Amino acid sequence: KLKKLIEIGVVAKSEDLVEKAVSEIHAVLLKRHGQEDFRIDTMEESIAMLDTVMNALTGIVTGIAAISLLVGGIGIANIMLVAVTERIREIGIRKAVGAKKRDILVQFLIEAVIISLMGGVLGIIFGVGVSSIAMYFIGLPLIITPWSIFMATLVSILVGVVSGVYPATRAAKLDPVEALRYE
Repeated sequence: KLKKLIEIGVVAKSEDLVEKAVSEIHAVLLKRHGQEDFRIDTMEESIAMLDTVMNALTGIVTGIAAISLLVGGIGIANIMLVAVTERIREIGIRKAVGAKKRDILVQFLIEAVIISLMGGVLGIIFGVGVSSIAMYFIGLPLIITPWSIFMATLVSILVGVVSGVYPATRAAKLDPVEALRYE
């Protein structure tokens, strides 16, 4: 004898008949059980629940990505500040032989962008790798669009520029005489 039934799958003949089928099934089960000790879920409700879960996961991943970008940006700014400090005499020599503030600024911004791009490329490779493994176990195909790769690269460049502005500006504003005296 069957003591407990977990699930019954029912398919309506057409999408228009789903509500009527749910209503009839509800009436039959209520009559047989005498109480509402069951639940009826439609595919539409299941999809809505899955959509809610996916939105939550997307929010979590977005939050993690934002924190990672912030930490990466702070790291790049610190690296560039150290680079400026270590190269004060070099900056002084370049300015003494005719380099303009703009030249120094561009040099350090380019260095910050290169560091950021290297991190971005490693992040893309890591992200694709982890996503591939996850999708393999979930049993879904991995979809990577050129647009997502382009946007990730663009964000990397933007993080590099934003993180490099302060150190590059600081380097560009150095007084050549003071920079040449620095030890």
